[in-house]
Amino acid sequence: MKANENKPKMGWFLKLLMWINIFDALLLLGAYLGTHISPNSMGYLYFLGLGYPILLIIALLFMFFWLFKRREIALISAITLLLGFNHLRHFYSVTLWQTELSDPFKVMSFNVHVFDLYNLEGRESIRDDIIDFLVEEDNDVICFQEFYHQKGQTNFPTKSLISEALGISDIHERYTHELSNNRYFGVTTFSKFPIIDKGEIPFDNDPNNFCIYTDVLKGEDTIRVFNAHIGSIRLQSDDYEFFGDENGPTRYIQEQDAGQRILGRLKNAFEKRAVQANEVARFIEDSKHPVVLCSDMNDTPVSYCYRQFSRLLYDSFVESGNGIGQTYIGKVPSNRIDYIFYDVHFESANFTTHQVNLSDHKPVSVELELIKDL
Repeated sequence: MKANENKPKMGWFLKLLMWINIFDALLLLGAYLGTHISPNSMGYLYFLGLGYPILLIIALLFMFFWLFKRREIALISAITLLLGFNHLRHFYSVTLWQTELSDPFKVMSFNVHVFDLYNLEGRESIRDDIIDFLVEEDNDVICFQEFYHQKGQTNFPTKSLISEALGISDIHERYTHELSNNRYFGVTTFSKFPIIDKGEIPFDNDPNNFCIYTDVLKGEDTIRVFNAHIGSIRLQSDDYEFFGDENGPTRYIQEQDAGQRILGRLKNAFEKRAVQANEVARFIEDSKHPVVLCSDMNDTPVSYCYRQFSRLLYDSFVESGNGIGQTYIGKVPSNRIDYIFYDVHFESANFTTHQVNLSDHKPVSVELELIKDL
């Protein structure tokens, strides 16, 4: 008698679970595929990348379940997870030991959410807490996104206070918006190292976002630091209710127009980010200096945008971080969307996602060291 004749037949419920498992595996494969195809070509695949954490957990649960029920069926999830092992590493990092660096410098990327500018009663406290945090961390290079600065007489100074507190006078700033009373919003890079050259990468498809690059001189070595704020989704207050209100999902199912509006904004943001990422990647490839990239990418590690940088650079979270590392703490489902990348000329250690609630983003930092013998 053959061995498989002794196995009981699968009931309808186990068959249903198997088909759900297969469907989940196909969605995961679609998420993997979406990292290689621009959303301007196949935009719907991008939504699968957003759901990667949930799809991953479902696949893991199925794999362990089938190990006790039908081991051969566990291969469905096991093979799917193996095919996407790199994506798993980008989502969850384990660094058992840190590289010993002899001459490190510390880089931070921080979206400061305009220092909570519109919270008139609490903004000074938030700003001062941010400055205290920066003083404590003692970074050598800081890349700010959503930076706010007001020239001249102001009742809410930012840049001058940070410069004074950190003892930094080398600053590269580029503002995408200028409002009345000389108020400015944009990206800014502070450096303890001398800034010897500057450049910028405008995004034709969205004036609200921008990238600058700053050449800093560390000893005799020039390092090019890119500071990129890439395509925000730009959800409105009504849209956020979907994520923050327990009755939101039911209401939005009933209000089809609202749901379609959110999907439309997501798709539009995906497409804009793809173009912007390609443009920044082109400048990185053309750089004649060692490259560090700090970015609020507004995109997850399972995305086309992320891959445009990870194919050229090392992700410091993957190389020297631990855990999940989620950085966005707003109302929408959170994930890791803030990054520090570096090229082959560096080694990294002690990547940190700082557990402070000073913005709707958590700051990230890493220690880097130039490899002299390349």
